[in-house]
Amino acid sequence: MNPQRVSLHPPASEPDNEGNGDELKRYKHVQYSPFSSCYSKMSPVLPSNHRNHKNICYSFQLFLWSFRNRTHLLIFSIVAVILLFCTVYLYTKVIDIPFRNMNFTEYIIDAISDRIRFNHTHAYITSAYYFKNSKSLGKNAVAMVVVMSQKTMTNLEKYEMTLIGTNGNNTLKSQASIKIETAEGMSCEYVMVFVQAQTLSNPQKLEMESLGTRVQIPFREPCESAHSPVIICISPQFVAEKWQVFLMNIHIVRRYGGHMHIYITSMVRELFETLKVYESMGIVTLDYWIRMKFKETKTSYADPMRNVEWRNQAGAQTDCLLQYKEVADFIAFFDIDDILIPRLSHNYHQEFSNHFNAYPDYHSIFYNKRDIAVDRVSNVKDFSFRHMFSTMEIREEEGYGKSIVNPLKYNSTWIHHSFQLPRDKMLKIYNTEIIHVKDILENELNQSAPFRLPKMFGSDTDTLIGEMDLRSLDIDFQRVFGKNKYREAATKMEDKNFYGPIVFDCYNESFYHPYFVEKKNFMELCPNADNCKLPQRDDIKCIHSDAEYVSGPEMYPITFHYAIGSFWSENIGCYQ
Repeated sequence: MNPQRVSLHPPASEPDNEGNGDELKRYKHVQYSPFSSCYSKMSPVLPSNHRNHKNICYSFQLFLWSFRNRTHLLIFSIVAVILLFCTVYLYTKVIDIPFRNMNFTEYIIDAISDRIRFNHTHAYITSAYYFKNSKSLGKNAVAMVVVMSQKTMTNLEKYEMTLIGTNGNNTLKSQASIKIETAEGMSCEYVMVFVQAQTLSNPQKLEMESLGTRVQIPFREPCESAHSPVIICISPQFVAEKWQVFLMNIHIVRRYGGHMHIYITSMVRELFETLKVYESMGIVTLDYWIRMKFKETKTSYADPMRNVEWRNQAGAQTDCLLQYKEVADFIAFFDIDDILIPRLSHNYHQEFSNHFNAYPDYHSIFYNKRDIAVDRVSNVKDFSFRHMFSTMEIREEEGYGKSIVNPLKYNSTWIHHSFQLPRDKMLKIYNTEIIHVKDILENELNQSAPFRLPKMFGSDTDTLIGEMDLRSLDIDFQRVFGKNKYREAATKMEDKNFYGPIVFDCYNESFYHPYFVEKKNFMELCPNADNCKLPQRDDIKCIHSDAEYVSGPEMYPITFHYAIGSFWSENIGCYQ
């Protein structure tokens, strides 16, 4: 029996109830096949009670019929199915990637767009600390001070930095947060950032990872003890020579119960050797402040020292904060010529405690600065607090102040305060000012000048310091000066005042005049004086901090650099 040829569609002149008459002219009759029984059941020319659109044969035949004479459509469908299975497979592989806190679609989009929104840049790791159990950072916390390029991406704080901690066979990948500490709109290419992450317990190795490439970074644990619960962090010193200011501040900080931590890039040798004696007595701590250098690079870059705000002073202060974070009650961030004399208490700790106890929700207190001038002391044997304060000149000029912070509420800082904390929780003190030793006058200190107590600016009665405090300061200095080792070093100090005027003129030309006179803002200026020309003299030798520089493997988008094995060098000269 010959099978009949059965039409799957009605003639063109008889459109079905779907209204497809004209469209159906394109279809051909179907020849006999093993599914002819299905055809007969689905034939639209048969009575309606024989048509079943839900029938599996009908559906399958329509599927086959749709590809008839459409080979390209069949190939496209096969490829689509393969891509679907590949997509599902890839999804199962990448959905748990630890350094991507996003869904699969976002991951694919970011992987494609990374090279569009990122620029290849370099970063310098100043320091890294591991906190086993921090009161404010948490358990197994890693905190780093890093200088990064703002050209890396539009919003640097959104960069996803991956940290890997290793202890034996155990590893942990974690995503680090980035917080920038600089003034808004800062035009400097490089900015100091505070990097924080959690890792596994007691890591033996820490690494940064990007796109499968890793670089190991050095780290250490913070201080386990401190000489005092009040730490005065002094910003990095370069070509430092004003020994008179150092001696004033060191003994005043000691008198009021603080401990001074001084960062040094370079310093005249005689002053450095005197400070080393102070350090041996436990009165100060000297720390290296290394110039940032990129030892090896395969791509061009801007010099970080010339394109960062004030030699990365914010980085030094944040490093000091992290070192003493768990052992100090209060931490201050001063320049060496910033001197604070408490007026409401007999020591720093009590003074600061009174303020914080009155405002327990505040994270810091802020003192304004008042310029002063003192007479010159050429010979350390004539150094006298009583005479210096008797002839001190209190000036009208004021300066932007400095902060004393509660380290449990402070993780990072800028030069004057943190930009990561609300300013309305910074307590401003109006009845006490930091005295800023702006000038050392040319006239020699008058040892026979009548004694007088300097008054607070604008007051005829409130004294800047008490007579008993001045007497105690002089006794303390004479006690130290009486030690042979100290006297041998200190008496070699001279007052050449060679680099001070050069640095002042350079600062004025590069920043102060454009900012205060020409009214340029940070979007137009990068506060930096690294291009200062510092002449070298045969009769002035400097001690300079130095280290072994290390560059990590080339990484995208950021290649990391750092220094290890810091040491004091006599062979570099007097430079920044």
